[in-house]
Amino acid sequence: MGSMDLNPPVERDDVRVHRALWRHWGTPAAIYGTIVYASVIAATAVDNEDSGSAVQILVFSLVSIVVFWLAHVYSDALGFHGDADRLSDRMRDSLRHALFESSGMLEAAVIPSIPLLLASLRILPADLGVSLALWLCVLLLALLGFLVFHVRGRGVWACLVGAVVTGLFGVVVILLKSFLSH
Repeated sequence: MGSMDLNPPVERDDVRVHRALWRHWGTPAAIYGTIVYASVIAATAVDNEDSGSAVQILVFSLVSIVVFWLAHVYSDALGFHGDADRLSDRMRDSLRHALFESSGMLEAAVIPSIPLLLASLRILPADLGVSLALWLCVLLLALLGFLVFHVRGRGVWACLVGAVVTGLFGVVVILLKSFLSH
């Protein structure tokens, strides 16, 4: 693009879609929520993976992520409301902002909850449901890590490094669970 070109660069369709997804689902809260959710699943499942405990693992994990989300919304709303640039804003505006910014934390729990729900319904063994939930968290983290670099137009190697580094947070949770279980 030359200095005389007044047309903005055209964004590729796939990048536009990824930006839309990133803005809604791929927030830092989604990454944080995925790590927290995986950690709660892992901690709850230690020495507690029989078929009857799958319901307990699911309920405790869901309640925990909702409590973390509420705390995140509250602290984000207070921080946003207390910002010197927003002194004239109403608390309702701060709360709306916080709810939008924090929604990824709850959304992060949806996909990993599916195998836990299947285990609760005795369709899957509890230990398999927990393992699948944790590995889905790793997959989600890796996907988020990949997309954050992809949306910014980075090359495939940078995207892959982002995926590996972000996914490793989930792998560490799985390793800690394995260490505590044995």
